[in-house]
Amino acid sequence: MNKNRLLGIGLTFLIIIFIFIQPAYVGPGSNLAKTVLSSFWGLLVLIGLTITCLPLSIYQLVCGKLKEQRLLKNRR
Repeated sequence: MNKNRLLGIGLTFLIIIFIFIQPAYVGPGSNLAKTVLSSFWGLLVLIGLTITCLPLSIYQLVCGKLKEQRLLKNRR
């Protein structure tokens, strides 16, 4: 068997086992989510992630749409 295929199968198996064994620690109503959202530092980190990730995702969306329009324009 190919080593990459064997590694992929092994990692997939480990992820499936981890999902079924571990309980959901972070979810909409979990204690961790309530603790992070109620603390000052947790809110500060979430605001920082929003400030950095939101413009990047909007930029990627706009670039993708522009590339899509250019490709459609070049086909004609």
